[in-house]
Amino acid sequence: MTAPVPPGAAVEDPPPVPHWFFTGYSDVRANFPLVERFHNDVQHRVKMMLGNAVPGAGFVDFKDIIPGEYWEKRVVEHGVCTARAMLALYSPSYFQSHWCAHEWTVFNARLGRFRREDARCLIGVLWQRGGRKWPAAVTAAQYVTLGDPESIYEQAGLYYIVPRGNEPVRGEYERLVNKVAGLVVGAHAAALEPLKADGVDKLRPVFGAESDLSVDCVLAYADRDTDRRWGEWAYAQLAERRDVDVLPAECFGRAPARLLRSSLRRAQRVVVLLSRNSLTDPCLHRTVLEEIYADRELAPDLPRLIPMFIEPVPEEETPAGLAPGDGNALYDIPDLHAKREILLSAVSKPVLAPAVARRPPPPEPQNAVSHFERTLVDKLSQASSLMDDDIRRVWFEATGLDPAEEPESRWPTRIWLLSVVRVARKLPDGYTRLALALEAIDSESPESVEVRKLVDGHEPGPED
Repeated sequence: MTAPVPPGAAVEDPPPVPHWFFTGYSDVRANFPLVERFHNDVQHRVKMMLGNAVPGAGFVDFKDIIPGEYWEKRVVEHGVCTARAMLALYSPSYFQSHWCAHEWTVFNARLGRFRREDARCLIGVLWQRGGRKWPAAVTAAQYVTLGDPESIYEQAGLYYIVPRGNEPVRGEYERLVNKVAGLVVGAHAAALEPLKADGVDKLRPVFGAESDLSVDCVLAYADRDTDRRWGEWAYAQLAERRDVDVLPAECFGRAPARLLRSSLRRAQRVVVLLSRNSLTDPCLHRTVLEEIYADRELAPDLPRLIPMFIEPVPEEETPAGLAPGDGNALYDIPDLHAKREILLSAVSKPVLAPAVARRPPPPEPQNAVSHFERTLVDKLSQASSLMDDDIRRVWFEATGLDPAEEPESRWPTRIWLLSVVRVARKLPDGYTRLALALEAIDSESPESVEVRKLVDGHEPGPED
């Protein structure tokens, strides 16, 4: 019985419901009800096993992914850092998903951090079997089996036995729900400690588009209707013959140039589909591509970057050194077979020499972006406070830079910061002003400390 509240006592908000487990998945929206059915059935069975007196619930997220959304915030919201267990619904889409890769990696790191490898807290469930091998980090021993290799579950996956509507429940499905629920109850007893969200952004995913796993081809395109249809078509053509990873648009919200660099290092070819939409989008923005082409360290890798235009782009909107032609235009070709051959020929042609011809001419010294400035932009772009338009404005005012030179707030964060750094370079203490302004609005943050270290250790060189 709950004790009555004394008269006049302040009534506090109830504590948040603890999560026994959360469910990570990747599938098309039409299959969400099947994911929800399995999740709810496991939750109900766990409740029965633990009893009504034990508070808690499962957690599953069906909200739409927002391009550019920070995965650290998303991961924390999913309960990866706090839930006692994680159900990972393994499928080909799961291992290609930006979000799933980070969730799995953070939860696995949490197990290692608190030395709970012996506790079955990371519970893999075979959702759909695919043709590609699973990543080495995710072995067959890490997903639940029923001990019957001839079962539909182990032959094809849980997707095929989840009851639809009023269908009768298969005994195989019941056994799986019971087994998974039992593992969740065991994880609850193990009481895995929560993990602070600080530092999870430093973890490198072990699979997915941002991993270091080698792959034949990486494909990137903007998340717009026409671009997406072209992307799906290009994926279908390339995947017939090659191992292809798609670099989703939501990956690009933070460091698009870094992601393209890592893709060039791990893939034999990186295909980017370009349009007027994509060249004004954060993911394949013209400025990002020009930065890639101007990076001297990437010169040996650039021949593996294959730009394909999917619509006409005016010359003034095209990245320096690039132009539709020479076999990289896919639009205005009615013959589908011809389009396919153009794409496959561009990807298959031998890499003979660094792509010197594709690189823009050296910029004028006063406009060149130095290695130090690129690093400074990297550090500043990690400050969460500078993602907010209003706080950006306050920060720019605090720098004391010329208000007339403040970049447009609608620009993507990295491009906006790059413009600010180019304004700061005009003053002898310009870079120091940036560090001081960040300390003024966010003095406790690790990003503020990193920016200060970088600026204090900077010695101007010839390229400054």
